[in-house]
Amino acid sequence: MRTLCLPLGVAAVLCVAAAGCRHAQPPQSVALFNGRNLDGWVVVNGGEWTVEDGVLVGRNGRNWSTDPTRSGSWLRTERQYDDFILELEFTIEGNSGIMLRSGLEGNPSYNGYEMQILSDHGREGGRFPTGSLYDVVAASRNMSRPTGEWNHVRILCEGSLIQIVLNGELVVDYPKATRRSRGYIGLQNHDERSVVRFRNIRLTEL
Repeated sequence: MRTLCLPLGVAAVLCVAAAGCRHAQPPQSVALFNGRNLDGWVVVNGGEWTVEDGVLVGRNGRNWSTDPTRSGSWLRTERQYDDFILELEFTIEGNSGIMLRSGLEGNPSYNGYEMQILSDHGREGGRFPTGSLYDVVAASRNMSRPTGEWNHVRILCEGSLIQIVLNGELVVDYPKATRRSRGYIGLQNHDERSVVRFRNIRLTEL
């Protein structure tokens, strides 16, 4: 049996590399919403947010428009994020959205990106159905569930790529997301007639 002898420097490098492989951990998801209160979140421009039976509920939103210089009511994270995977569940009666890499200047749907949320189950031909990047690219298919049922969404933001998987189907694969590389994650509280609910909000930083 032959013994392989390596130079000391090479052996040291291999040992460090092996140790790094043994201790490298995949990115871990963390809860953005604790199911009890709004710790970690900031209310912007009013609206009513409550926690009911572990669910985050938005009502009585106000002042939303298509004016890129004006913001309506929304709930944002305390800190900003760049590359991440966001997963959550939602139900909707009316209109809402999920803000991605948004800023505080002007309208977060335009200075960052908004994933559209509508109670539009079964509707065909809408310009931006649920799962779309609002005013940017339409979802390839309307995968929203009936009003009152929970929807699951997984959103990847990595560099200039945004991918949206709604209820198990990839509906957005957009490689030109260059408005900003870092920003807040937010939940839209659209108007006084809409009620939106969120739960199991988890984030994996990449």
